[in-house]
Amino acid sequence: MSIPAFVHAFKTFGYHAETAGTVIDEEVPGRDGERLALVSAYVTAAATAHTLYVMYAEGTGSRNTTSAVAAAAQKVINVTDTPKSPAGAAAAANDIVAYKTSAGNWFFDTIASVATKAITMTTNVPTGGIDSGAQFLIFGIVGDGANFPLAIPASAQKIFGPGELVVVHPYSGEPFYVSDTNATNAGSIDNLVFAYLGK
Repeated sequence: MSIPAFVHAFKTFGYHAETAGTVIDEEVPGRDGERLALVSAYVTAAATAHTLYVMYAEGTGSRNTTSAVAAAAQKVINVTDTPKSPAGAAAAANDIVAYKTSAGNWFFDTIASVATKAITMTTNVPTGGIDSGAQFLIFGIVGDGANFPLAIPASAQKIFGPGELVVVHPYSGEPFYVSDTNATNAGSIDNLVFAYLGK
């Protein structure tokens, strides 16, 4: 099946495995004016079935912006709306986030703590800092529901695609966060291919 959109670029991820109980994840940056789509995935589960979650931010508070400049090397970022997970719960420690830096890059991190609209991150803000009004997206955790779940049966390699629109991001220009909780009997992400679509 052909892809019904013009592909501007591809982003690929090779083999990635972790010991059982360690999350297997990939950070897929967005690109301005282009929509991410997963077009191919090869994922293996061992004796226990796994689920690969392709996550995004959804809802007021989850799809947020910064309310002030954040300098490089600081950890506190102030946001405009009360920070929430995609499920509508208060944002909390270990929630996955991605924000747009002053350089125009997406930076992925986890929340350490939240005090009203001041979010302390796990990692320092990178060189160049963050502008006021920058996008700040809270993916939360896999249980928050803003994701595309791809089921991987036990003791098998599951293939999605290739060359099809397996999942398409609901928002142009924004990133995906990919997660396999890998809880029991370690599996692997064998290969992922994302396309940046011009629509």
